[in-house]
Amino acid sequence: MEPKETSGRHGGWVRDASSGRDEVRLRAWAGHILLGLICVAMAGLVGRLAYIQVEMRPALLAWSERRQCSEVPLPGRRGAILDRRGRVLAGSHDAPMVYADPRAIEDRSAAARDLGMVLGMPAEEVSRLLSRPTSPGFVVIRRGVPAHEAREVESLKIPGVGVANQPTRTYPMGPVAAHVIGFVGSDGGGLEGIERSLDKVLRGRDGKRVVYRDTKRRAVFQQPDSYESPEDGKHVVLTLDSAMQEVLETEIRGAVERFKAESGLGLLMCPQTGAILALACYPTYNPVEAGKVAADLRRNRVLTDPVEPGSIFKPFVMAGAFEHNLARPSETIFCHNGLYATGKRRLHDHHPYGHLTVEQILTKSSNIGMAILGQRLGNARMHETLSKFGFGRRTGIDLPGEGLGLFMPLKAWNSFTTTSVPMGHEMALTPIQLATGFAVLVNGGRLVRPYVVSAIADLDGQVIEDRRPEVDPPQVISAETAATMHELLVKTVNEGTGRPSQLAKWQVMGKTGTAQIPRFGGRGYEPNAYLGSFMAAAPASDPAVVALVMIRKPDRRIAYYGGAVAAPTVKVVLEQVLAYMGAPPDKGETAQSRLALSTPEAFRASD
Repeated sequence: MEPKETSGRHGGWVRDASSGRDEVRLRAWAGHILLGLICVAMAGLVGRLAYIQVEMRPALLAWSERRQCSEVPLPGRRGAILDRRGRVLAGSHDAPMVYADPRAIEDRSAAARDLGMVLGMPAEEVSRLLSRPTSPGFVVIRRGVPAHEAREVESLKIPGVGVANQPTRTYPMGPVAAHVIGFVGSDGGGLEGIERSLDKVLRGRDGKRVVYRDTKRRAVFQQPDSYESPEDGKHVVLTLDSAMQEVLETEIRGAVERFKAESGLGLLMCPQTGAILALACYPTYNPVEAGKVAADLRRNRVLTDPVEPGSIFKPFVMAGAFEHNLARPSETIFCHNGLYATGKRRLHDHHPYGHLTVEQILTKSSNIGMAILGQRLGNARMHETLSKFGFGRRTGIDLPGEGLGLFMPLKAWNSFTTTSVPMGHEMALTPIQLATGFAVLVNGGRLVRPYVVSAIADLDGQVIEDRRPEVDPPQVISAETAATMHELLVKTVNEGTGRPSQLAKWQVMGKTGTAQIPRFGGRGYEPNAYLGSFMAAAPASDPAVVALVMIRKPDRRIAYYGGAVAAPTVKVVLEQVLAYMGAPPDKGETAQSRLALSTPEAFRASD
């Protein structure tokens, strides 16, 4: 039964209508609030989308491209190293390289096993490379793979494993000039020698292309405008002549083996320009296998290892005596019959000499005679003269690793030094310093700078940069002093200790030396350890080449004097090199015939 109104006109109905309107009103407000919240949410989503599209877009695109795109390097070919006649000493050729993208390999253990069997590598090593790639999507498994192995790898069809051609360094002449050329590392960068010092010139610039890949890391298409062509490196032309280099290396190796020596070294140099024609150290190594030999064998000891020179140093001190007018070649000096007491010191000669002329002091290599000349010079003038020859500083040769040697400052010299230095003691000089100093004596008194890089050439072989020294060498001793020393060095070969180096067609000039080897890490000298040396130039009439050979620690029971182990080696080297160079003979019947043919009468007769 429905309730009835009990008071007021339409009172109950009014109350019921008001309650309904409030409910409608509340529902309307709730709808508005919900709609507002939806609008706010939509606005937030729009804002978020706008933020993603505007602010996050570059980062997201980069993230996406890193996973969809990959950069394929296009290595530039490394430039060649050529000798003075254009023969290739170091070059490059394409060789297969096996690489992998570890992310695309599903079963790495199986892939490592299969690749190891084909490439002859332990599966553990391949697995280690795959688990520790150089970059997330790329690792080199092996470089320089033989062609048949590369084909077998491709036939495996392992997803994520590929084969690509890569420029590989090659040395067509093997170990020839290895200590000058140097070698490259696994990344193709130069590590020693010319390969290192001119790495930026030789290396060139790598190119690249970017490709899009599918989910299986297969290349789909190339990214537009992503191709950058590689630029090949420039060629380096050396002053070395590979034929002379082979002669020098062969003869030094023969001397080391013949006299059962520890090692040997030598160089050939143009005394007029400083160009190095050949430079050799033995034992040597093959640059292709540089990583398999000890670092000691790779060291260029002509530049790095200072030695106590001994008697080959005597010409430099004698030149100082002539330069300061303190001696004459024909002057006679008493050499005290083989025993000279000066202060607390006692000096000896190998043979007891009485009176010797100054030129005989050099030809017979008298220690006492040289000590007396040193006393005449005094420390100040002797140090000044020897410094002019370049001793005490680097020669500036364009090869890495040149040593400074040991030539004490004047303030460190004493009365013992006065008589020691003229005999080639109390100092340690590099072979390149000695050869450069000797060039002064045979080229008229000028100090040249030795160099091995002649030019930089482009890919067509055209010279684009001349690397020869431009500055005229300074005159460090007078031409008169140089001429006097020239004459005495000829007599040393003809009448003195250098006789084993005599040639039939060409006149040789030079000086022998035999020095004890200082004890490593201690005072004094090693017992029965010697350095036999010979420094020479030929032809004497117009020196075309300076030669230096040093044989270290020959077997004393066979021979050890410089005149016995080094001079005969220089003789054989010069005989072949001068003939190869076409140097006109200046000695014997051949020279006389040549001179006769050059007279006006001879030319008229030939007409």
